Amino acid sequence: MHQCYYCERIFDSKEQLYDHVEIHSDIERNKEIMNRKKEKERKQSQQPRAKKIE
Repeated sequence: MHQCYYCERIFDSKEQLYDHVEIHSDIERNKEIMNRKKEKERKQSQQPRAKKIE
């Protein structure tokens, strides 16, 4: 018996657990990417825009 440390679900084999944990790691990775993207957009919106001279 092996337990997922993210959601506490129980699995019979380590292989099943490893397959399952990949789902959580993908979710976490996507959250990190989206958080970085949101932070970048927030910083860009706070910066004063320079006028373009033509």
